[in-house]
Amino acid sequence: MLKNGLTAVLLWPVRGLGRLGVAKARRITRPLGPLLSMALVKRRRVVDQNLAWCFPTLTDAERRALRDQHFRLLGEAVGEMAVAWTQTSPIIDAEGRVEGLAHLHEAKATGQGVLLVTGHTVCLEWAARVFGQACPSSGIYRPLDNPVLEKFQNEGRQRYAERMFDRDDLRGMIKHLRAGGVLWYAPDQDFGPKRSWFAPFFGIETATAKGLPELARLGQAVVVPMYPIKNEITGEVVVHIEAAWDGFPSDDGTADVTRFNQFLERYIQKAPAQYWWLHRRFKTAPDGTHRYRLS
Repeated sequence: MLKNGLTAVLLWPVRGLGRLGVAKARRITRPLGPLLSMALVKRRRVVDQNLAWCFPTLTDAERRALRDQHFRLLGEAVGEMAVAWTQTSPIIDAEGRVEGLAHLHEAKATGQGVLLVTGHTVCLEWAARVFGQACPSSGIYRPLDNPVLEKFQNEGRQRYAERMFDRDDLRGMIKHLRAGGVLWYAPDQDFGPKRSWFAPFFGIETATAKGLPELARLGQAVVVPMYPIKNEITGEVVVHIEAAWDGFPSDDGTADVTRFNQFLERYIQKAPAQYWWLHRRFKTAPDGTHRYRLS
């Protein structure tokens, strides 16, 4: 109870921050980036290892600069989340827009549900707010240990999402898709060998979620790729939507998840500091061993 009460108190300044607008909120929380880098030692090591594996041709100094840039953007993301979950006024074009919305309309015109597939980025929460203003959609979330924070998060997201599905609510997701709904899905995490196929990602055989082709098949959905990129000078977040993937899912699950990884990699190369490098994305090796040695 004490923890929940403390969380409720701490959320008041977050709500106040959210009322300032996204540009001001980012400026206030940007200094948190270096502090997070110092405090989250193990996560910083994960970032360093991921960048070393994915960008081996960069010098150590270049990768450190990329890491520092990543943490600065994480600091800004705190302000973006505060605004996304509390702001009620519409987003203007200078703050964010959707590019390629016609591809989504074409997919919806088929009468099928749309599985909007993406990856985790530092600006994903703000991108969801931008997208939600342009098109009704639902998302998937992982329940939090803190019920007060989870309530604040989910109520905030309901400002721009039709519904948030618990990641274990497969039946609800399938029903939503079969009814013609749009569902955000970011399956770029290592769920272990039993729930994955191994596919190349930055030249590394990476455990990639079977859930992507399986959910598309069960939901009888069209799969539309989407990726947000933030202009780090102007602050504008552009949600890029591409044409629906033909022949997806196929009879070859490995080929399907390889296609997803290639899509992610192409966009990550455009803004490498903006990907969510804190994930242990390469944790499971094909032989079942763990790759990270971070002690």
